[in-house]
Amino acid sequence: MLAAAAPLVSMAHWLDRRALWLQLLLLLAVAGLLYLRMRQKPAWLWHDRTAPYRLPGGRLLWAAGLAAAVFGLLAAGIHQSHASSAPHGLAALDLAVQRALTGGLPSAWESLARGWTLLGDLRAMGLLGVAVALWLLWQRQGLQLLAWVAAVAGTGLWVRCTKGWMERVRPLGGLVHESGFSFPSGHSAGTAAIFGMLAWQAARRLPPGRQGPVLAAAAVLALGTALSRVLLSAHYASDVLAGLALGGGWTALVLWAADRAEHGGGPGGSLPGSAQSPV
Repeated sequence: MLAAAAPLVSMAHWLDRRALWLQLLLLLAVAGLLYLRMRQKPAWLWHDRTAPYRLPGGRLLWAAGLAAAVFGLLAAGIHQSHASSAPHGLAALDLAVQRALTGGLPSAWESLARGWTLLGDLRAMGLLGVAVALWLLWQRQGLQLLAWVAAVAGTGLWVRCTKGWMERVRPLGGLVHESGFSFPSGHSAGTAAIFGMLAWQAARRLPPGRQGPVLAAAAVLALGTALSRVLLSAHYASDVLAGLALGGGWTALVLWAADRAEHGGGPGGSLPGSAQSPV
């Protein structure tokens, strides 16, 4: 069993070491396909199903702007805290929150956190991301495919670049072994983007008025994963808040652009009716 899984583990490590370049190539591929969509080529890919459900464009832009402001304030607070040898400001608040949440953590809560945090594992998210992308390609939902890849790959690229810029060390005494820098939380950003996009995909296919529970479930899954990272001392509270803001804000911006492209006013506008099919 372990011997059979060894090639998959090796491939996962290989992809992880090259994730930055792979994500950049994926975003370049999205740009290339968007250009082809503007010229209505290749025609077989653009059979996106129109849906009566639409997220309000104004609210998406407000959400993206608010998320960017929150992320910027957190990054500035952490950067300022680095200027002093003793924890102060946001760094001191992070330590206080960490002690309050992890001090005397019951074993049942620890087990739950260990299980929940697997939702944001890079391998799990990677497999889910590839599976959904292949399904959308098979269904010839080209615009939804571009939005999916842009949200997932873009979030990953933002996380890796920010980690390298901030270089924040992870909390001491973590209950799970993690490598790399701490700010922002990749688990939090990834789950915000992937579960947010999955909720959008599902909401498009549900009858009117049935979207609320799906959106609520996506929020609970992302928030639960973020909380698990703090309970396991894999991240500080500001790390997970920044991750949620980054993943959620970038996804909101992608969804806004996808909506404009689908219903007109964005890159390529809406395709002729013959290239679209109803839900």
